Amino acid sequence: MLIIPSWYFPPGTHEIAGIMFHHMAGSLRDQGLDARILFADFNKDQPFVRKHQWTPEEGVPTWRTQHWFPPKINTILYSLWVQRYVAEIKKYIRSQGRPDLIHAQSYQAASVCATLFEETGIPFVYAERYSGFITNSIHKHHLPFIKRAIDGAAVLTCVSPGLASRIQPHTSKTIRILPNFFDSTVFYPDAAVVKSNVFTWVSVGEPAHIKGLDILLKAYAALRRRLHDVPMRLVMIDRIPEQEQLVQQAQALGIAEEITWTGLLSQKEVADILRQSHVLVSASRTETFGKAILEALACGLPVVATRTDGAEYILSSSRQGELAEPGSPESLLRAMGTVFAGYSTYDADTIHSEVKKRFGQKEVIRQWVQLYKSIGHDHGA
Repeated sequence: MLIIPSWYFPPGTHEIAGIMFHHMAGSLRDQGLDARILFADFNKDQPFVRKHQWTPEEGVPTWRTQHWFPPKINTILYSLWVQRYVAEIKKYIRSQGRPDLIHAQSYQAASVCATLFEETGIPFVYAERYSGFITNSIHKHHLPFIKRAIDGAAVLTCVSPGLASRIQPHTSKTIRILPNFFDSTVFYPDAAVVKSNVFTWVSVGEPAHIKGLDILLKAYAALRRRLHDVPMRLVMIDRIPEQEQLVQQAQALGIAEEITWTGLLSQKEVADILRQSHVLVSASRTETFGKAILEALACGLPVVATRTDGAEYILSSSRQGELAEPGSPESLLRAMGTVFAGYSTYDADTIHSEVKKRFGQKEVIRQWVQLYKSIGHDHGA
């Protein structure tokens, strides 16, 4: 089976864009499926001379292509991009053989797979996770291609019920909910880790506005004014383009000395910091799922999160943390205060076991394998 991402990290980097697709392919291979990745990076930042790379990446056979292509700002350019991508997949098929099934990750990959299906009959799963369906930020010229992708897909899935509710008006198809999973070899509680005497809040992700980092700084500053005698710090993980503006905001709020900016980290480094921290705070204005929330819970941390589609789906009980209203520093402050006051009542093993039942790697991959088999049966594979 062939996985087609709509975005994917550059090889040999700590970038995490699309890393879940790589992990999914590896997990499927562990289950005996010949899962592979194909990603054609056609955009204005790529070289004019086409580059190919076909190599195993951490055990996952991966086909990469890089080539210049203008921004897909109208229907003609988007259609040309689709045709070029289809040609790349056909080139792969001539070299490596015809896949039994293609897994298209998000709508741009699904647009490509819909055209490929019309030309070759290769069935595809369309899995959506893109927040543009919530923020209504999808380019209007892309919409006809999305409808075509939905119509052509053997199965349509989403990572959360909230996201599915935004897509359901576009189709009469049943939308399956298959969530992200966490890598249990990286994200797990460790009783041997001794947490600092400085109560540590941690945030993971960017960009600043979508992740509500301005709201987080305001809420944290207000909490410090209430608990000025308690040693605290805030760790901000990721390469955040707006860091300079956030530093200025932190200085104005009088909390700059208590904030640690880590920059981009590997997943193992993120997990190490999570285990050393006390609480994850997700102040997102929009979130289709919430990978950082899931990974923090997997490490046994309670979570304070805004009521996004993803957070409401993942946080199933007060034993895991508290929810706050998006865009409200006051609501986030109240939730942070509640979790801080009751911190001793949270149990890392309970938090981990609850999230593992629903989002553990084995459980989610089991659901995917079952789904693939049902498609194969329907198509006579």
